[in-house]
Amino acid sequence: MTEQQQQQQQQQQQQANEEEKALRHSLATLDVQKKSMELEADAIVSELTTPPSEGVEPMGIDTPLVDHEGYPRGDVDVYRARTLRQRFHVLKTDHKAISQKIDAMLRHLAILKNPQLKKQQQDEMAARTTKKPKPKLDPITGKWVVMNWDGTVAGVPGGEKRNFQNLSKQVSQLTEDSLMNSSRRDDSTQDLPLVVPAPVAASPLEVPFARVNAVAQESPAQDAGLLEDDLIFKFADINLENHNHLKAISALVPDVAGEGGSISISVKRRKPDAAPDDWDTVVLSLTPKPWSGRGLIGCHIVPYTS
Repeated sequence: MTEQQQQQQQQQQQQANEEEKALRHSLATLDVQKKSMELEADAIVSELTTPPSEGVEPMGIDTPLVDHEGYPRGDVDVYRARTLRQRFHVLKTDHKAISQKIDAMLRHLAILKNPQLKKQQQDEMAARTTKKPKPKLDPITGKWVVMNWDGTVAGVPGGEKRNFQNLSKQVSQLTEDSLMNSSRRDDSTQDLPLVVPAPVAASPLEVPFARVNAVAQESPAQDAGLLEDDLIFKFADINLENHNHLKAISALVPDVAGEGGSISISVKRRKPDAAPDDWDTVVLSLTPKPWSGRGLIGCHIVPYTS
């Protein structure tokens, strides 16, 4: 490396350090503003939901301010209630905007700390925007499927483990045998007894270990598509054998949020109006980040045992 190249590298490093310093200062300022909004919002909610006196209904956050005859309530300060409610909605909007700004800065900071992340994001974006191939007929399920951005199969259970380009080479031995037996049965006689193969026991890595107990509105969990009563059997690399009473999830989420990354979640979801044992396997991508509510994902996850 020449002396000129060394000087350029030092200048680039110095610029990156200065940018990181300014970014951290901005993040600290925004965090103070965010916490101030949260404190003010908490105070407003407390006043709106606390009865002004014994036996009197509170003003409420969204309850009617008129009585059953349509007249303004005489037991509360209607003007005060409307003012507080309007301020609360303004704070909620501003809090969401500042949370998104903090999220963008955290992503940028993560890239400054690890430039490789930028290349990964560019590669993923290029893969997502590339024109996808035409749908194919899946020989296992008999359904038409499409390709996900990462080359896996969309639209069928277990598609996240398969390659869209090699569908015909991924038929399991059990499926091949079943198809051959079915063909032989059709070609011979219908009087032969139907032999149903014994069910294959699920792998421990596909057994649910957690259940989604609740999903908050406008949260990262809702954006990812998580639903109440989804059964989680894979959370990134966390599964039945290593979740450590869900502590592994609690430790992983802040780290991923700090790096501006996403988490692949595999869940079992009951089909609408289906039999009790009829479940779909769904793979989702969750991006933990600050939002207008508490936490980084906006859902409540509890242990699950079948």
